[in-house]
Amino acid sequence: DLGREGAHSVNRIVHADGDATGKALVEVLEARALATQDLKVFEDCFAVDLLTDPPAGGAGAACVGALTYHPRYGLQIIRARQTILAAGGAGMLWRESSNPPNATADALGMVFRAGASLSDVEMMQFHPTTLYIAGSSRALISEAVRGEGGRLLDRHGKRFMPDYHELAELAPRDVVSRAIMEQMARTGATHVLLDVRHMGEKAFAERFPQIDRHCRSFGINPGTDPIPVHPAAHYMIGGAKVGLDGRTTIANLLACGEAACTGLHGANRLASNSLTEALVFGLQCGRLAGETLATVNDKLSARQIDWKNEPSDRTQLDLVDIRNSLRSVMWRNVGVARRGERLSETLEIVSFWGRYVLDKEFYDPAGWEVQNMLTGAYCITECAMRRTETRGVHYREDFPRTDPIWQRHQHIRRTEHQLVVE
Repeated sequence: DLGREGAHSVNRIVHADGDATGKALVEVLEARALATQDLKVFEDCFAVDLLTDPPAGGAGAACVGALTYHPRYGLQIIRARQTILAAGGAGMLWRESSNPPNATADALGMVFRAGASLSDVEMMQFHPTTLYIAGSSRALISEAVRGEGGRLLDRHGKRFMPDYHELAELAPRDVVSRAIMEQMARTGATHVLLDVRHMGEKAFAERFPQIDRHCRSFGINPGTDPIPVHPAAHYMIGGAKVGLDGRTTIANLLACGEAACTGLHGANRLASNSLTEALVFGLQCGRLAGETLATVNDKLSARQIDWKNEPSDRTQLDLVDIRNSLRSVMWRNVGVARRGERLSETLEIVSFWGRYVLDKEFYDPAGWEVQNMLTGAYCITECAMRRTETRGVHYREDFPRTDPIWQRHQHIRRTEHQLVVE
């Protein structure tokens, strides 16, 4: 059966394993990749930076590979005629997130340092319903649950979404997320309730087996108990600026998936479209890279890397504290609802932390991830500050209307000497 999700006019979503479509796709892709004999897979390998010639931000720069780190082999240079970036999103920039722990804005950081353009990074989508259990990670409660008739209730058991939108619980995600945040503020609650008791235990478990198991692990029976839910950062609509062929703004570098901004989602992604986009653009990038390589006969040679980072004497850095503090600031100031003075405050805070972290050499992923998070946070906040309107997932309390002047994409990049936003 086809499923229906937020802002969809008809049932149009194909699901796999009930509520585990993404997992099913990744498992097949992983199995095919590992079974392909002429494809070398480096597992547990961390991409530190993209390598460009001339150096990042230089005129006519081209990507020539990547600097990587492996816990067994250390730092390695992987030279490549074509590089495809599929490094995922940035959800861990926010304290409340549905993303895995490694979604630390690595693609944003690498692309920015390489001098390529980022596009629409202020457009971060917040999912209205993640399981809220204090102290645990935020597990996604699929929008399809509301598509099956799930209703949102405040702490007093009152349904509230019909007061906000004609589609009620199936309104666009930004509308539902803001409504939940308003209800939480109004009632002083830490969450709202998602009521699916009308489905019954058996039907819910059959339709949403993964969600059912996860809820029950915390003693919640969706067939008899309302599910506590809370909005969380979910999907980065922005990313590396690419064309319909997946090419970025520097030669020999392509990007797909959540690392890329294709323009497909506009300012507000429809549920499940990201999986289709990732498949289409992943295939497109692979084909283009293969076709390009078929016409190139030059041999790759090792090159000396001009490593410009100077070791810092600031050795006493608590990376865990910086990471957690950054996530709290981003959730509070650059979250579901934004305001100019809070964005300005965030830029000052991120810039201050950056002075202590961005010039430091690290030798493990924990440090590189914090550097990427600070870089991504700055780009996102700078673009959110400049977009003085409300559009899609970007909601400004001080500019609550959509402004026709801003009906355009916003790009940010760095050159050798300055930051450019256009």
